[in-house]
Amino acid sequence: MDKYKGYPSPEQIEEQYKYITYLIGSMEICAEKDDGTASRIEVEKELLLRNVYPINPVKLETSKTGLRTEEVKEKMAGWVASGNWELFKERAKEIWKGKQYIDGKDELVKIPGDIDYVTMSNWLTFTFRKGDKPCGSFFECGIALEHDIPIYLVTDMPKKELPKSLLQGILVSGGEVFNTLNEYLKFIDEKYKLKRKEEEKKWSDFY
Repeated sequence: MDKYKGYPSPEQIEEQYKYITYLIGSMEICAEKDDGTASRIEVEKELLLRNVYPINPVKLETSKTGLRTEEVKEKMAGWVASGNWELFKERAKEIWKGKQYIDGKDELVKIPGDIDYVTMSNWLTFTFRKGDKPCGSFFECGIALEHDIPIYLVTDMPKKELPKSLLQGILVSGGEVFNTLNEYLKFIDEKYKLKRKEEEKKWSDFY
């Protein structure tokens, strides 16, 4: 279980960061043909510079299942194809509800699941691009709506073309739709009074 030690606990995150946001969006079928990494890189970097902790599910998948996101996708597809529903259900439960274990000090350790990621957040950051086919993200929006957690959608699709139920949930949650990352960042800077830190210079920047 030592491989999970590198992930901060919810308590550690709350102590170090002013705000927390869960980065939701496609991971199975993405416009970039990856596991959801590309759509989260820039927003994750910018949030950290504002002392906002971005919960990135692509990086945290291993802590729950012991597998990387791509491996989980392959395993899930294989279990569905072979009808191994028990293993499918077991991994799905870890993804959504997390897991608990006793560490070497006989202390109970809780690894949060996707439901916990939502309720830990001050708001959700939802990236939805043309070509993406999110599914779990819609469940997560429902959880956020129930808990009055704002949903901020960053999308290259016109607001009028979004699925109406999704748009309803976003607006009722107190959230909003943005067509660029810069629009989103400007909004949260003003609303949450965030101040962006200067990026550290690397030696390569001077050559």
